Amino acid sequence: MKEIQSSLSIKRIVIWFLLMLGPFFYFIVQRNSVSFRDRLDVFTFMLEGILPLIFVLLATLVYVGSFSQEIKNRFLVYTRMRIPLRKMLLIKFIANSLTTFGVFFVFTFGYFLFSFYIVQPLGLIHFEPEAYKLTETTVIQDSYTRHTFTQLLQYGSLTYGFLYSCWVGFNAAVYAMIGFFLVIIIRNQFWALSIPFLMYILGSFVMGLDNSLMRFRFPDAIFPYSYMQLPIWTAFIPLLFLLIICTILAFFVNKNLERIDTLL
Repeated sequence: MKEIQSSLSIKRIVIWFLLMLGPFFYFIVQRNSVSFRDRLDVFTFMLEGILPLIFVLLATLVYVGSFSQEIKNRFLVYTRMRIPLRKMLLIKFIANSLTTFGVFFVFTFGYFLFSFYIVQPLGLIHFEPEAYKLTETTVIQDSYTRHTFTQLLQYGSLTYGFLYSCWVGFNAAVYAMIGFFLVIIIRNQFWALSIPFLMYILGSFVMGLDNSLMRFRFPDAIFPYSYMQLPIWTAFIPLLFLLIICTILAFFVNKNLERIDTLL
């Protein structure tokens, strides 16, 4: 699709690549000061820290950031002279979803491959399961119950890595969808881009105040490293909530397309 190709400029690819290297450099600096029990520990070390905090911000900037500039600069006024508005928005919606999913899938799966298949052969890490009172045998069983989604390790590490990477990518795409609709609806582009991030942070804070809701916090549904292992279905509850919001926003845009046409 031409819209996806246009969003994959060399400049953007270089910027995304440099941002993706952040966890790698942090790992290189800190690897000798941390006791890793196995490959899973390395992988989670790569993804925890600041990433869960800025996840939504990054997800909305992959494509929606440039899309909001198109709206601000009235670029869509000229585009819709050639393409009906509904078709144009559908094309950009699909490009937004696929591009964001692809970026976060590649990011997550790349670090999975690095952690599970490259770190040890290169001698970058010496695993210390004994520091956790585990052996090379028991650490495998321990990994199955360590975090939500690591249950999938029982079906093979590649199965876990692929499915979990899809999960991260899909969640990123959903937040990007919400941001996409908001920049169409709200005139103030800064607030439109900020709402998904604020919902992610403030919603998690509010849910953290209630023990019965704590397990459904937005960050823990994607990066479940700060909470005990839960059934995988619990991670789908926050996602379902986000999909409902996304559906409502899509319905609103569709019903008010004529009014929106005068604003874009």
